[in-house]
Amino acid sequence: MRIFKVLFCGVQPANVLAIRPLLMAVGLAVGALLPGSVARAQSPRFVIDDEEYVATVTNASAKLLRAGKLKSVESLRPQVRAGSIPVKLAPLSRHALAAPDLCDRLRRSTLAVGSFYKCPDCGEWHFNSSAGFVVDEEGIVCTCCHVVVAEDEGVKESYLIAADDTGQVFPVQSVLAADTESDTCFVKLDAPGLKPLPLRTGARAGERVYCLSHPGGYYFMFTQGMVARVNRKRNEMLDEHGHTNGLLTRPILLLNVTAEFAPGSSGAPITDEAGNVVGQVSSIADAGEPEIGNTNAPPSPSVPVRFCTATEELLRLTRSSRRAAHVAGKTNAPGAGPRSRAMH
Repeated sequence: MRIFKVLFCGVQPANVLAIRPLLMAVGLAVGALLPGSVARAQSPRFVIDDEEYVATVTNASAKLLRAGKLKSVESLRPQVRAGSIPVKLAPLSRHALAAPDLCDRLRRSTLAVGSFYKCPDCGEWHFNSSAGFVVDEEGIVCTCCHVVVAEDEGVKESYLIAADDTGQVFPVQSVLAADTESDTCFVKLDAPGLKPLPLRTGARAGERVYCLSHPGGYYFMFTQGMVARVNRKRNEMLDEHGHTNGLLTRPILLLNVTAEFAPGSSGAPITDEAGNVVGQVSSIADAGEPEIGNTNAPPSPSVPVRFCTATEELLRLTRSSRRAAHVAGKTNAPGAGPRSRAMH
């Protein structure tokens, strides 16, 4: 602004037109010095209509079902078992992005993953989604095990699908690898050419992080916060139908973050400023004290403590020559948090 002030000082009205070309040239020069601001001003704004998006996904899923291209959730559940697979991991990103640009970047790699099912009450077909993100351009997507195995006893017919931000639907063909203890798995889509997110280990408390997810059916919600704590915690094991069975897992490396998410966010990426995944949305615990004499009542005050599976756990599912480059060493933190609930 100082440049413009100097040019206007002492200029008489009769001479303004004469220097207009010079002012325009200076304006262009200043704009060139601010590429980030100009780029954001010119970038198309992503506007989501949740009802229209769900209708698009539902209609596309119905067409795929009629064509016999969908895999039932019932056929995929038995595939959720321990294992690892070769994965071509994306190289780490070294450049921090402005928040709007990071949101655009994550949206290209984050999917709505969930069931297309026939409602036992109304008889219509609906889409109930969580989230997942691309880890390999050959259509390998990371999500939570409970997204695949969760079961509604009233639903008799359901199919697992994934949809991008345009509403294009990809059938989930198989479950390639899973770790039920850390509640994470890789699923395969018939969707080559998707843009993967890099996996980065070694996240520390105090780091700024971001989340793109679909809380409560509000699609592509972008939030930011920080890593509040790194901890190890034993979770309750889930059976093949997504129910707890009283057994505890090994100590799982987790991140507590202040970036907001809610049920419907399971499987979403938690990233750093460069778009590297440092964790995956897993569960929420209610911190607080129950009412005296009523231990079954929700804690009061109820403060959500958000748990994310650390990338170190996700990498257990991979066999890759690049894996060593992503592992920054062991991260140890003592303690186990309050009982948490998995989210769909």
